[in-house]
Amino acid sequence: MASLRLGILGCSDIARNRFMPAIANVDGIEAVVIAEAYDQARVASFTEQWPLEVEMSFEDLLARPDLDAVYVPQPPALHCQWASRALEAGKHVLVEKPSTTTLADSERLVREARERGLALHENYMFQYHAQLEDIAGLLDEGVVGDVRLYRADFGFPLRAANDFRYLRELGGGALLDAGGYVIKLATLLLGPTARVEAAELRSLPGYEVDMVGSVTLVNDEGLVFQGGFGMDCGYRCRMEVWGSTGTLTTDRVFTAPTGFVPHALVQTNAGVSDIEMRADAHFEKSIAAFVTQVSDPDERERSYEGILRQARLVEDVRSIARHA
Repeated sequence: MASLRLGILGCSDIARNRFMPAIANVDGIEAVVIAEAYDQARVASFTEQWPLEVEMSFEDLLARPDLDAVYVPQPPALHCQWASRALEAGKHVLVEKPSTTTLADSERLVREARERGLALHENYMFQYHAQLEDIAGLLDEGVVGDVRLYRADFGFPLRAANDFRYLRELGGGALLDAGGYVIKLATLLLGPTARVEAAELRSLPGYEVDMVGSVTLVNDEGLVFQGGFGMDCGYRCRMEVWGSTGTLTTDRVFTAPTGFVPHALVQTNAGVSDIEMRADAHFEKSIAAFVTQVSDPDERERSYEGILRQARLVEDVRSIARHA
């Protein structure tokens, strides 16, 4: 099968620094064109590093009959608009996380993709990292006994003042950004019956969006996941599993770079073990999953359901959260 020909909507940092290096190592797909209407210096810099064709508008890119797929790395509030336009144009869509900013918009995109038989993939790439399989294997071996509690935290210091994460109209806020990672991990650990039991969202002086938050989820088996997230705090990217005989922790569960060797620290009454896990390239594996979805209806459906489950849980956090 010929490689999928993909276009990129905009010269975002993640497109330049993460997506392009990753797609170059994935079979069955190639980036051929980028669209940028407003910042020609930015697109010139981008294409100097990554020689792509250039379209002067998103509309011109979507109208091209030689493209099979589109990558949407815009701020979250623009995802629904441009992913929908791409689907209407008959293109498969790889959209950055979160898929959209509301459950209704995510439901709309999934409906449009299903009707057209098109792939729609939300790029939570960390879920493909081999360390999650390694952690699951260690837990199956009983390294901490029976699991009593899962916990994960993801947060980072303040970025530039004009960052889209701080702008409500662009889909900012800690819940949609760092919180989305935490909730996604909870669904992987707790399974399809995961539900939100408690949540808190808090803004900070000078900001119009939620800046820190926490969430508790449970499943039908009674397992509990507690998560914290924030955009004005010391960097933290940690997962902990507390069991009947010990604790397992790891510190790069969401952001392990390509080639990084993650470690699991297991502490029990018998002592401490530092267990090396596998290095991986999770961005590449996420793109490869998208390629598979293009030709596999079952994988497309799994992707749709994952998007809807994530959007429902985020909506549930909003609806029950205590706002401080």
